[in-house]
Amino acid sequence: MKKNKDQNIELVNRIINVISLEKGLSKNTKIAYRSDINLIFNLLNDNNINALEAQEHDFKEIFFLLRSKNFKPSSLNRKLSSLKQFYQILKEEGYIKINPLSNQESFKKHVKLPKSLSENVMISLLEKAKYDYEKSQDLSLQKNKCLRTLTILEILYSTGMRITELLELPLSDFINITEKLQIKGKGDVYRMVAFNKEAKSAIDIWLEHRSTLQGSIDNKYMFPDKNGSGHISRQIIYKDLSCLSKSIGIDKKEISPHNIRHSFATHMLNRGADLRSLQKLLGHADISTTEIYTYVKSERLSGLIKDTHPLNKMNFKNNEGF
Repeated sequence: MKKNKDQNIELVNRIINVISLEKGLSKNTKIAYRSDINLIFNLLNDNNINALEAQEHDFKEIFFLLRSKNFKPSSLNRKLSSLKQFYQILKEEGYIKINPLSNQESFKKHVKLPKSLSENVMISLLEKAKYDYEKSQDLSLQKNKCLRTLTILEILYSTGMRITELLELPLSDFINITEKLQIKGKGDVYRMVAFNKEAKSAIDIWLEHRSTLQGSIDNKYMFPDKNGSGHISRQIIYKDLSCLSKSIGIDKKEISPHNIRHSFATHMLNRGADLRSLQKLLGHADISTTEIYTYVKSERLSGLIKDTHPLNKMNFKNNEGF
């Protein structure tokens, strides 16, 4: 039994490496793949079924077992997707002749709509962040925090970036920045993002302010931590945004960097952006992930601020190089 498990571990690692090379999986996605495959392999092994000899009915029984243990449809579908790809590679590599999961249908699930903020809330957040910065005293820690919060908020809403993508960007990327920037997203896949005038203005002010921060001159990140060696943590950004939202009477649970990303996507669709362009801006590998925003009830926008959105003056068609 132990020998079979060892062989399975070796096989799983080998095939996942193949999938990773083909699809450019991120570290976290590889971990999820490995976890899903190992779970199913262990269940097969517990039932004395060789993973390379498992049939369609074996997997039906496995998934029936998982459903009885209250696994959510989203979790089951992720495992099913991992297995389908895994066994497809096994087939292509000559380990098996037929993919036993090719006919297995996905599990029905409720569409979980992304939580986006309304236009009015985004206006209030941006205006309050700007007000807090302008009223803070020069060279104070409070001024540094307020300007950092304003700059990050402007960038997130202008580009739709993930907070981890933004915080990992080096300072050098922002020197002499234009309206576009190439960033590295999930799975080490590069994409272009665009900045509006408000975001560019905030970036310029932050760069000038950052140059005065003692201990950060040699730090390579755009938003350095207080120790001067790494970048500021996501937790601090969450805390800063929570404080900002509380100051305008909004529940802190409603505000997060990812909600701002959802707001960017929803508002862009409301302005007429096509799904393919939005998919590229958000860095989604599959357009079905982007399509979920079409379920969000549209609102009429009354103009966020002058030149608010990053593609306001750009052609949304795919020939723009996004």
